[in-house]
Amino acid sequence: MPSAGSYGARKKPAGQDELARLKQQLKTGELGSVYLFSGNERFLVDYYVGEIRRVALKDDQSGLNLVRFEGKLDVDRLIDACDTFPIFSERKVVLVKNSNLLAARKKAAPREEAEDFAPEEDSAEEGVGPALDEADIGSKAQEALKQYLPQIPESTCLIMLEDNVDKRTGLYKTIQKLGLHVHLDHLSEEELVGWVMKGFRQSRKTIQPAAAEYLVSISDPDMYSLRNEIFKIIQYTGDRETVTLDDVRAVATITIKSVIFDLMDAVAARDRAKALAFLDDMLSLKEPEQKILAMIARQTGEMLKLRTLMDRHLPPSRISRYFPGKHPYAFRKLTEQAERVDRAYLTGFLKKCAEADKAWKTGKMSPRLSLEMLLNCL
Repeated sequence: MPSAGSYGARKKPAGQDELARLKQQLKTGELGSVYLFSGNERFLVDYYVGEIRRVALKDDQSGLNLVRFEGKLDVDRLIDACDTFPIFSERKVVLVKNSNLLAARKKAAPREEAEDFAPEEDSAEEGVGPALDEADIGSKAQEALKQYLPQIPESTCLIMLEDNVDKRTGLYKTIQKLGLHVHLDHLSEEELVGWVMKGFRQSRKTIQPAAAEYLVSISDPDMYSLRNEIFKIIQYTGDRETVTLDDVRAVATITIKSVIFDLMDAVAARDRAKALAFLDDMLSLKEPEQKILAMIARQTGEMLKLRTLMDRHLPPSRISRYFPGKHPYAFRKLTEQAERVDRAYLTGFLKKCAEADKAWKTGKMSPRLSLEMLLNCL
């Protein structure tokens, strides 16, 4: 299985490279007591949480020193779990997922409104006092954990995985002061290509760079999805050491991103039959017709821009500046397509895209019929 390796590193402002600090702690075994993870790349989050657990618990496989909480929790139970000493081990891990303890607090209701909806006196238990709303409970839990963290035992490693993090809260500032906040978003396409190639190398295979770029360009950006694609391709190629573009095309999950390349090839070649066949493939993926039309129009617009720049005889190095962030494979495909058509054809087709869009928006045609009529013009 491909690991995160060095591709978990992301460029951050000077003095804020928390991931680098985490890697150093994992290398030396000198872990901190508090970690906060956030971000949309779950593979990397899970990887580094697993590494902290491995270093903290070492050979302890009993599970007695791993305590899990998920969702809304009682902060007193969390503090008790952190205070409990490990059993036959140097450290214990307390893992908290999506507790919402670091989310922004809700604004309190205006005094008059609060009084209007206040419970009657006899509705509260004797000695408890006025009922607390959700915001009050949340703020008290945040404050209780904030006050506790400076006293957390050295034997405890608290790991929090949170989707909602408000950096303005006192609890967040305390975690940042005492521990590490590691934010892990999706890697760039360039980083993902390198990670894919490394994954195949770990399985004693070599994937052609163009094949790796194609796989990344047609896949979802999360690493779990890419890992599943890597496993399928490894299984498909068997004992063969080299993975080609044809192998990826044969096995990789068909997505709208992969079919749009083929459809635009057909548009550039003015091949009506193939274009309509690829349209059926895209519709079979349950993609909305409006989205498909928008993608065709956008790709045509990019092709027209590229064809215009090429007609001005600009060098490739200058042309690429007009397409910042464009994936290398996608840019190569766009170049191949633009070389086969002229500006007049692309201008006319782009105009027909606008007419098709207007036709279904005004109710003159169904979205599917407007798409079919558009491609029948090739």
